[in-house]
Amino acid sequence: MTNVVHIPPLATPLEPRRRRAIRRRSAILATVMLWTLALTLCATALLITAALFYRGEMLSFGPGGLWIGHGPDPALGRISLATLTFPQRLAGVLAIAFLTAPVLGILHFARRLFQLYAQGVVFTPANARLIKCMAACLAAYAFAPFCANRAILLAGLTSDPIWFHADEILALVFAALAYVVADVMEFGHEIESDRDGFI
Repeated sequence: MTNVVHIPPLATPLEPRRRRAIRRRSAILATVMLWTLALTLCATALLITAALFYRGEMLSFGPGGLWIGHGPDPALGRISLATLTFPQRLAGVLAIAFLTAPVLGILHFARRLFQLYAQGVVFTPANARLIKCMAACLAAYAFAPFCANRAILLAGLTSDPIWFHADEILALVFAALAYVVADVMEFGHEIESDRDGFI
């Protein structure tokens, strides 16, 4: 006769349905962000290649930047890319890089954020850092047209003298909002950590 009583191990609680749904949707969004990032990279590479080497009539440069599907039109200020010198083409490539880099950054950090959500990682310093990185990219997006415009002007061309539009203002507003949300998340995590460590 033994006094040892075998207690069956507790069953592992199932993950709540709502949390499973959030993780599943986050995984889908991470994949969407990955494909969007890849397509944007391809489009950027295509634009850069065209800006450097294209000599046809389907691209022209004028007020507002690069015109796709529109040939040169002196009355509207559009000129053929074939008339540009190589340094001017390089300035165009630099302008494209200024304009697309913040978008690529936003997509990259959003993909990483949704990957964390898909793993069940929420309201951690890692999440807050990624949101702050997205906020920085949004702020960079607001000033990207100015940098692109300066690059074009230094090459002896004119693009868009009025570079600060409503979407740049909105980008700055959303950058500030995202940064504050990330700060609140970090502060909330610190409070939670202090409470867990209090004896």
